[in-house]
Amino acid sequence: MATTVAPVQDGELTAQIHDDLAQVGLIPAEHAVDAAYISPAQIERAHRVHSITLLGPVVPDHSHQAKSGAGFDKATFAIDWDHCQATCPQGAVSREWRPLHISGHNYIQVKFDKATCLACPVRPQCTKAVSGPRSLALLPTRELHEIQQRNRLDQRTEDWQRRYAIRAGIEATLSQNVRTCGLRRTRYRGLPKTHVQHVLTGLACNFTRITDWIADPAHPRRAPSHFHALCTAVT
Repeated sequence: MATTVAPVQDGELTAQIHDDLAQVGLIPAEHAVDAAYISPAQIERAHRVHSITLLGPVVPDHSHQAKSGAGFDKATFAIDWDHCQATCPQGAVSREWRPLHISGHNYIQVKFDKATCLACPVRPQCTKAVSGPRSLALLPTRELHEIQQRNRLDQRTEDWQRRYAIRAGIEATLSQNVRTCGLRRTRYRGLPKTHVQHVLTGLACNFTRITDWIADPAHPRRAPSHFHALCTAVT
């Protein structure tokens, strides 16, 4: 169990969770998480530091080119990291490659020649800019860029969907803790006491599930709805 103050984002805890698991010898080979806990940087660190395969949906490309399905999105450009250049689907080579900072995050901005872009016969499929050239914002390193592109492709496949389906069980666990144990409401003031509550809640959930697994109770059948009972009576 990990407890933080409310403003802390989920993704800020991914590395801490892995480090804590490492300290007690419980590192998983594969860790299935939701989109809030994963990014190319977190995938890279999990593998490099703990040899963990971090499995989850990387944020897709939200550009209009990717959403339309007919435009030239970032994946259609060939990136030459050794020469700091990008080549567009029409064969034009970029003219500018420089660092870019957006909301505290580092990127590489790639721009193409304005005259070449304006004369391009398929310009409408590439950019909506009235007079400016096409530009790309890449992750700051080759490794992070390739992780991002590879995972975006993988998560569209049936094989990836089958692997990730294992995470569906955690939603039932969260629901059980919220509905049965009141996990959303703290009974105490202060982070340390609230963390103790979370630990005890997790223990209670584990004991309940172990008891159910040992006893293997017959699950009572849910009473039929009035509509279902009416349909049965009519047939």
